[in-house]
Amino acid sequence: MYRFTQVELNPDWRQEVIRVKLSGDGAKFSRCSSFFQLSFSLLNLQQRVLSPQDNHTIAVVNMPEKYDLLEAALDPVLSEIKELMALKVVQVGGKSYELEFYLGGDLKANSKYSCIWCLVPSSDRWDTSKLHPSRSIEDIEACAATNEYSVKYPPLLSIDLDHVVPDELHLFLRIMDILIENLISYAVELDIRATRKQTDLLQGATLKKVQASIQSCGVSFQIWKKKEKPGELDWTSLGGAQKRKVLSLLPAQFPNILPPETCQRVAQLWKDFEETYSAISSWTPDSTVIETKVLRN
Repeated sequence: MYRFTQVELNPDWRQEVIRVKLSGDGAKFSRCSSFFQLSFSLLNLQQRVLSPQDNHTIAVVNMPEKYDLLEAALDPVLSEIKELMALKVVQVGGKSYELEFYLGGDLKANSKYSCIWCLVPSSDRWDTSKLHPSRSIEDIEACAATNEYSVKYPPLLSIDLDHVVPDELHLFLRIMDILIENLISYAVELDIRATRKQTDLLQGATLKKVQASIQSCGVSFQIWKKKEKPGELDWTSLGGAQKRKVLSLLPAQFPNILPPETCQRVAQLWKDFEETYSAISSWTPDSTVIETKVLRN
């Protein structure tokens, strides 16, 4: 960690706080093999942090994402990071640089109180009109001792929650999955209503329109019946760039797909999400959009 940091430090940064972003992610390489990678980048590099060459891998371990395994395998690296976090400064070439640490990565919402920033239960996550008590890193560490609010273990790194940055790409991909799934499910429902019986799902007129409309966005997209469950549908998994195309272009097709009583609401939902995602993913976000779209939605 020391060696990598020293390579990147710019002498002109002595008047700045060096913002170190740590990122961790797991990946399944085969049916029985998983890897976890820990890396860091310097946010002072601004847009260069998006490039692979400015993200430095400091540990790769062959194991699933399980707390006890990661704690043991990453102990030497985590110990060094904790030392730097405690010192809040690094010495390079006789010069001192102040350090500030951030944490990034994808989030998994698979428990009752999975939000790290507040105590919203899973049953209320859909309702953004409700306010819930916030929590801090100290609260999470205290809950780990009593196994409360879905906290089973203490954090491996004690980083303030306002320095924890969720991966907006993972959020975008998951939300788009839900929007597309809801559109397909609604199309099937409309087709069943029209025929008053559940015939061959793939022959429904509305479902065919959905498939053709998504294809008209310039992406390859097919819907088919699952082999193991013929009564259920599956469809092409789209990548990030493809989903951005669909988010931007598909709402214009909704009048040809959806009934008038729901078309406007669904189109507005997609438009609001596009504006929200554009705002949070922009390098220089428009504060007006943040206030009117992101914070109020």
